[in-house]
Amino acid sequence: MIIAQLSDPHIAAPNTEFDALYKTSEKLKTAIKSINRLKNKPDLIMITGDLVNCGEEAEYKILKSILKELDIPCYLGIGNHDCRETFQAVFSDQGYLPENGFVHYSIEQENLRLIMLDTNIFQAPQGVLCPERLAWLDKTLSEKPDMPTLLFMHHPPFKTGIKTMDNMGLEEAKAFGQVVEKHDQVIRIFCGHLHRPIQSVFHGTPVQVCPSTSHRVMLCLEGDETLATTSEPPEILLHVWDGNNLVTHSMPTADYEILWKLEGELY
Repeated sequence: MIIAQLSDPHIAAPNTEFDALYKTSEKLKTAIKSINRLKNKPDLIMITGDLVNCGEEAEYKILKSILKELDIPCYLGIGNHDCRETFQAVFSDQGYLPENGFVHYSIEQENLRLIMLDTNIFQAPQGVLCPERLAWLDKTLSEKPDMPTLLFMHHPPFKTGIKTMDNMGLEEAKAFGQVVEKHDQVIRIFCGHLHRPIQSVFHGTPVQVCPSTSHRVMLCLEGDETLATTSEPPEILLHVWDGNNLVTHSMPTADYEILWKLEGELY
C-alpha cells in the first residue's frame, strides 16, 4: 500500500500578489501530474492542511476543480490558513468529512488506520488540540488498539529550531503527547505547516513533516526572527506500508533527468 502525502498547497485566487509570486495552483497541478504518472500509483492521498491561503470560498472552489484531475482517492485536512466552515461548505459532498464541527476523521485500508486531526485555531497561526479534540482522539484510538495507526495533522508537535515557525507551533503539545503515549498502535505522525522536510521523535513516536507543494520556508537556525521563503524544489512524501513496516520516501514534483541507468544484471 502506498500513501501519498501532500501539504500546504496554499491555493490563492488568480491575479493576487500571492498567486503571482508562488503560482500555487500551477504547482499543485504539477504535483498531481507527478502522482498520476507513477508506475506504482498510490492507493490514496492525504493533504495535511493550509489547503488555501485565505480561507475564501473562491479558493476552495479552485482547489476542488484541481483535485478533479486526480484518479485516486484524496482525503483533506485543514491548517491555520483554512476556514473550517467555508471548507466544509465547499466540500460537503465528501462523505468522509464531518458535516460540521472539527475536521477530524478515521479511515481504514489494508489493516492500516489513518486518522486526520484538526489543529486549526480560528484566524490564528498557532495550532492546538483542545480537550474536546484530544478526547475524540483518545476514544477513537481506544476503539481499535491492535490496528497499526498513522496520525496526520497540520501543526507539528515539536520544536524545530526555526524560531519564527516554532512561535506558530502546536500549543499545549504535552497533552497531545500524553494521549499518544497511551496507544502503542500509533506508529508514525505526519504533519505539514513548516514547508520543509523535518523529522523528530515525539513521546516515543517518529514524526515527519511534509514539505509544501508551493514554496519552502528558509532554513534559519540562528535563533533570530528571520522568516523568508525560498524557491527550493517542491516535494511530496510517499509512505509505503507492507503490512508490517512503514517506509517513507520523498519525491520531487518537478521534472528531472535520469543521468544513468543500469541495463541488464548488476553482476
